[in-house]
Amino acid sequence: MQERRSTVPTLSAKVAEWMTGFPLDTVPADVLENTKLRILDVVGVMIASSRLDLVSAARRSVAESDGGQGSAFSVTDAAPSTPASAAFINGVMSAVLEFDDTHIQSNIHPTGVVLSALLPECERLGLSGKNLLDAALIGSELLCRLGLVSPVRMHEVGFHPSSVYGVFGAVWGLAHLRRFSVEQTVHAIGTAASLSAGSIASFEDGTSTKTLHIGMAASSAIRAVALANQGISGPYPVFEGKFGWFKSYFQSKPEFRFSALTDELGERWEVLNIASKAHPCAYTMIPFIAAAIELRDAHGVKPEDVDVIYCDIMPRSFATVCEPVEEKRRPRTSWHGRISLQHTVAEALVLGRMDKDAYAPESLVNPVINAMADKVIHRPDLLAAHDISRSRATVSVRLKDGRELSHAIEDMPGTRRNPVAREGYLQKFRANVRGVISDAAGQELATALLNLEEAEEIGALFRKLRG
Repeated sequence: MQERRSTVPTLSAKVAEWMTGFPLDTVPADVLENTKLRILDVVGVMIASSRLDLVSAARRSVAESDGGQGSAFSVTDAAPSTPASAAFINGVMSAVLEFDDTHIQSNIHPTGVVLSALLPECERLGLSGKNLLDAALIGSELLCRLGLVSPVRMHEVGFHPSSVYGVFGAVWGLAHLRRFSVEQTVHAIGTAASLSAGSIASFEDGTSTKTLHIGMAASSAIRAVALANQGISGPYPVFEGKFGWFKSYFQSKPEFRFSALTDELGERWEVLNIASKAHPCAYTMIPFIAAAIELRDAHGVKPEDVDVIYCDIMPRSFATVCEPVEEKRRPRTSWHGRISLQHTVAEALVLGRMDKDAYAPESLVNPVINAMADKVIHRPDLLAAHDISRSRATVSVRLKDGRELSHAIEDMPGTRRNPVAREGYLQKFRANVRGVISDAAGQELATALLNLEEAEEIGALFRKLRG
């Protein structure tokens, strides 16, 4: 089909023009370092989850639906599959442990969805580490910005933001990787709007669908890009038009700030507000874990000494991680526990750690943890509600002897105001890959990912993992 440029400077076109013309060799060193660390972080999470039952089931579903044939690979699988299938498996591995990073203000997990789509395409096309680095930065930066357009949080209208927004970020990353023209990029983004989905219904009962969303978004991005590559058109005013995506998803019609997507592009980097997770759960609860473990370690808090535990949390999080209280105190599945404030704080206080092995089935039915969860009471924190760009938490423990111990976290570790150094990322990576690949292989992969711009062919880094 003959390429035709829109005469209207739509939002999608403005972004595509910036992508195709921005000189990536001018990106500040700290932004590139941030991107490499995030890639290292999420690859470690993928490896950590690669042997989980749900990931194995996802692989079998791909074989059943797509036949398992193709020329692409997920991170850890020796068997080839289609690019969309490989992206799907990568996405499931990045998300199932809830250990991927988060853009605090939008609640989007950006790196996992973008990277899941980019990795199989880089390997399939024989592209370099520099190609991956640039595309991951472009995709995650634009994804975070897109999440700032609406003042309403996606969870509040029943959608999973990482999924419904995520497909666009992955498309932008892929479009840059494939060196798409402005027109092709606009068509791919336009098509992605019809592939954007992700219901949070499984928040209620802990079923598995939510853990598949990142994979679904990544595979949909592969398909949107393939359609545009074959000249199939997508709507130009896809975001801001009469029937635009935002109006469809936010039926209340809030005041959209479309300029958030384009303001100071290439000058102010939103990726620096992406936080790595220190613990495998909804990011909202990570500062509560930090506060609980601090109280446990500093004061020797023992389960039998605890009378009541107060957790002060922003009211907008009540519906997702605090209520109904009966459900949250007895989560039905590992993933259900990862969005339960009551169980999370109880497990942290009892065990004193929340690593990749947290939320194990035996922890969910541990009578000591369950009894502790029954003592957790959530209260509104109006200070936290005032500034959603931060991650404040206060945990107060009243002991049976009458003493009350309290600890507050203003910003969880990994955020821009409380950053994690390179060694912190490396420690998390090593802990995640330990027991899955050898220490030597882990060290070799970590070194290569931290020097990504020097890798001549990205696939070579991962083929070693597959034996």
